[in-house]
Amino acid sequence: YCPADQKLYMDLVFFNELHNRFGAKKGDFAMAYVTAHEIGHHVQTLMGTSQKVRQAQQRMSKVDANKLSVALELQADFYAGLWAYYNKEYLEEGDIEEALSAANAVGDDTLQRKVQGSVNPDSFTHGTSQQRKDWFLRGYRTGDMSQHDTFSELKI
Repeated sequence: YCPADQKLYMDLVFFNELHNRFGAKKGDFAMAYVTAHEIGHHVQTLMGTSQKVRQAQQRMSKVDANKLSVALELQADFYAGLWAYYNKEYLEEGDIEEALSAANAVGDDTLQRKVQGSVNPDSFTHGTSQQRKDWFLRGYRTGDMSQHDTFSELKI
């Protein structure tokens, strides 16, 4: 998602990598999850959340700025789950498992372990695999927009 022009650009090669390189289950709903997550960033732009985060990040350490990035990303995962909740009638068996598999594959801990061989939580910018799955599921299970506050759990 590009906040400057408020458009979503998708690199279709990424979806092959998601499955082949990162081990996510292959399927159309893995793509839907990623797309809904990116649209979640558009919602954050419209609500002013992204701008507030960027402004706050300029006044803090890199580690604390990364924590705000994690909260922003987890909120986008929540919005993706919320979207899935309101589109249950279109879901097929296995769709949620595909989304969770994709969320698991792109968690900072999983990616760092695969690429670097070790995990450094202070450098996380998107959250752990478990956090990403949990926030997607919170949106999917509750369907409640008021549950979107990923920032209150930060320890900055």
